[in-house]
Amino acid sequence: MELLDQDPLLPKKSTDLELGSTEESVRYGSVSSIRTAELAELNLGFDHHEVPQGRHLGIFSTIVLFVSRIVGSGIFATPSSIFVGCGGSSVLFFGVWCFAALMAFAGLYLFLEFGSLIPRSGGRKNFLEAVYTKPDKMMSVTFTTFTVLMGMAVSNAIVFGKYVLYGLGYDENFVNQNSKACNYIGAALVIAIAGVHGTSVKGGVYIQNLLGALKLFFSLVISCTGVYAMCFFRRNDNEAQILSGSWQAAFQTHDQVTVSSITTAFIQAFFCFAGWDNVHSVASEIKNPVRTLKIAGPLSLGISLLCYLSLNVAYLRVFTYDEFKAAGPLAGSILFTRLLGPNLGRKLITFGIALSAGSNLFVVVYSVSRMNQECFREGFLPFSRFMASNKPWGAPLPSLTLCAFITSLWLVLLPSSGGAYSYLVAMEGYANQIIILLVAVGLFIYRRKNSDKKAEIRASSAGVVALIILSTYLLIGPFIGSQNEAAVRHLPPYPVTALLLICSCLSFWFVKFVVLPKLLGYSLKREVDILDDGLVMMSWHKVF
Repeated sequence: MELLDQDPLLPKKSTDLELGSTEESVRYGSVSSIRTAELAELNLGFDHHEVPQGRHLGIFSTIVLFVSRIVGSGIFATPSSIFVGCGGSSVLFFGVWCFAALMAFAGLYLFLEFGSLIPRSGGRKNFLEAVYTKPDKMMSVTFTTFTVLMGMAVSNAIVFGKYVLYGLGYDENFVNQNSKACNYIGAALVIAIAGVHGTSVKGGVYIQNLLGALKLFFSLVISCTGVYAMCFFRRNDNEAQILSGSWQAAFQTHDQVTVSSITTAFIQAFFCFAGWDNVHSVASEIKNPVRTLKIAGPLSLGISLLCYLSLNVAYLRVFTYDEFKAAGPLAGSILFTRLLGPNLGRKLITFGIALSAGSNLFVVVYSVSRMNQECFREGFLPFSRFMASNKPWGAPLPSLTLCAFITSLWLVLLPSSGGAYSYLVAMEGYANQIIILLVAVGLFIYRRKNSDKKAEIRASSAGVVALIILSTYLLIGPFIGSQNEAAVRHLPPYPVTALLLICSCLSFWFVKFVVLPKLLGYSLKREVDILDDGLVMMSWHKVF
């Protein structure tokens, strides 16, 4: 059976397609072909998991993606909140950071093993779908909907705006409490980034790599701050620094430490390492993904850890407890102002931190758009065909626009106080922890179901078990004791908000794929569409 009116611009397709019992339609562009079997069994003549953008990311570009995603606003904005959550104890503070790094490495290898087994764009979406197949479509639809709703870059946009304002000379009180200008500046940058990535894949990646190279240099600079602070910084007043060299001072606490405060502190520290899992969302654009990720992942996480430990030493060497607590999201800029003076420190370093946050935004928007595109390719959501499209410039402009819209909406609605940042970081971190738990448990299930498959990169079973135990604790911990560490007035506690979002996504699956088909007497049949540019996606149609 032959396909008629083959578009010469599309990938070459096989004309020897076998018919199956499952009725599904395969359509090339606007041309409808024949009824055939499951997509995985089709002989299309090309890999339907490939994307029209092709594989264009090498080792350096992948390291840039990792480091730019990991080293963002977190290390400059969250240490103050983490230190307060640890009660002002230096030992607890560094313990939380080191444990977060250890768990980040465990998570990195968890995703590297899954990524070597399923090396295509989509990352955690593909991993969860491969493991949790029952009830039918529940995991796919729930995760897809949740990913699109949470496809935003709010926290880094807020910090970018704060550091731009602070670098321009506005005082700390105005930046942290009295103005939403930082939100609007962040929204403007996100919209601009969506425009750049949406009009040119090569141009967007070029700018991303340039900013990433500058960030790698900046990471080298901040890695030296701890040594500089220990060797050369001396306070001019009589107040003692937090890190004074005394063992008694190191164990001293200034505030009450609770299970909830430590849990929130760890979630925020773990958030600072976030990004080791996001690169898998663009795996179909990485050259030789298994080898590239095996090299780039551990190297990037090691660079990030070195930067973090050095910068945290500087924080504790320069600040008193009250100063560190009051600094909030501006801790990084205030630190460099004190170390290097108001001219070099405040302006140059503050804009350097803004550059770091901006580079992070470039990578986050890029990754989110690819993840959104993979989700819309499943056809579960409204307007999926349009939202998955690469028209008109060969880039996922609709998915990028959606990310920019959701981010800007949150930035407009959020209050101007600094608590909004901690709330969002904790909420994103809590939701991410649920997904990590499911992926970690899923690895053991996948290994058992596919014992004949040997991964080129293998995660430590002990590390994965530790990640499961930790994730379980982190999901329970915030409900024990006070939750004032990351709260926003008029909004539910952050774990409740995250759970409500997941439950709403689960309800969407239940209503669309279970309740309505039974009540109205129809079944949903899948059609496989191949768009004009060769992108393969699904659509669902009612059959009564």
